[in-house]
Amino acid sequence: MPTPVKFPRLGESVAEGTVAAWLKREGDYVEKDEALAEVVTDKVNAELPSPVAGRLVKILVPADQTVPVGTAIALVEEEGAGAEVAEEARAGQSESGSVAAAQPAPVGEQVTSAAAVQRGTSALSVAAEAVTAEPHDGQQPGERQRISPLARRLAREHGIDLNEIKGTGVGGRVRKEDILAYLEQRQLGEQTIQAPAAAAVTLQPGPASTAGVSTAAGAARGPEPVAVGPDEEVVVPDRMRLAIAEHMVRSKRTAPHATTVVEVDMTAIARWLERNKEEFKRREGYSISYVPFVMKAVCEGIRKVPLINSSWTEDNRIIVKKRIHLGVAVATDSGLVVPTIHDADQYTIAGLARRLNEVAQRARSNRLTVQDLQGSTFVVNNPGTFGTILSVPIINQPHAAILSMDAVVKRPVVTEDDAIAIRYMMYLCLSFDHRILDGAGAATFLQAVRAKLQSYGPEIDVY
Repeated sequence: MPTPVKFPRLGESVAEGTVAAWLKREGDYVEKDEALAEVVTDKVNAELPSPVAGRLVKILVPADQTVPVGTAIALVEEEGAGAEVAEEARAGQSESGSVAAAQPAPVGEQVTSAAAVQRGTSALSVAAEAVTAEPHDGQQPGERQRISPLARRLAREHGIDLNEIKGTGVGGRVRKEDILAYLEQRQLGEQTIQAPAAAAVTLQPGPASTAGVSTAAGAARGPEPVAVGPDEEVVVPDRMRLAIAEHMVRSKRTAPHATTVVEVDMTAIARWLERNKEEFKRREGYSISYVPFVMKAVCEGIRKVPLINSSWTEDNRIIVKKRIHLGVAVATDSGLVVPTIHDADQYTIAGLARRLNEVAQRARSNRLTVQDLQGSTFVVNNPGTFGTILSVPIINQPHAAILSMDAVVKRPVVTEDDAIAIRYMMYLCLSFDHRILDGAGAATFLQAVRAKLQSYGPEIDVY
């Protein structure tokens, strides 16, 4: 039975993605973890590794097609298990370009996605190179030009004739930015590129924009364009912004959010960092901040309240996760991503700092892998790095809760002996799914986190 290769979930908020290009042809032999295809989503572009070694007997989804996460996109016959099928596949390919012997396997079969290797180029350039190298069946003659899959799809959604747009990419490649600029110019009535008369484009503000993510004809059926004044500017959200918007709306609609806040005295940690931060970076080669201390404390809190590391299912059950995989929100130039530190409770504070530095670097250089964006069970958010002192996060579905740590600031505090002292204080804000947890459980978790953070003395062993 051939093994199905499924489109991976590249980030918790990603529901669909595009097969940018196939790197193997039907009948080709592929090693386990060897790249089969390039896949592109709003958050990452990556090479999809083969889950098994064997023969690629059937491509189920052609390049440049967008599919939901989990869709079987190819079949691989494992080595030694289907030689006859592979031979028939090669014969069929040579005659008609298709493999007649291969039959689709059940979609529900388990496929393990190994970590993909992110290319050093941008999503658009990677996808564009793939498409340029080999036009695909079903592509309109007018679109047989250098263009990225994302730009092509965006153009189709808005009914744009690509022949009317001059690309600014390498070799005249039409980029996503060219499409967006074209739309903005047309919306403002300052059209510098001649548009087809039949094109009808609607710039959709607010929630209506999220509806346009998955419906090609949504733009044409959407609301009337909002009138734009001379002192206003229209910004067309990119697909990543739209994906975040859709996910946040869905999360708010799905889970009844409740929020609770505690105040934590971070003085011991702050003074340790003041004394050791520079030496730590010089010695280890990466920096350390408050975040790994909070992550370590979160792991302690989850052990005390395991229910906070769970998900509410559609059939009204609660799945409690035994392993602790912490998602960490990382702000990048293109938007927010949440890479995962798997088995975070197994690391020391120094180990968490190292892993945090690694995923943050990959996120900001667009080198996150498939595995980096999968499997988180709880998220730690750090808006405090931007100076916020109190924030209320939205749960990252399907998690049960999310924790925000805000800025550590010095304030006068009344101590236990009724004295007034200057202390380093921080608010921890927990938003939780009230279907899973009540206030008592959430507060118990926060108390455990605070107790751990306040337990440190002048000397802290981070190893």
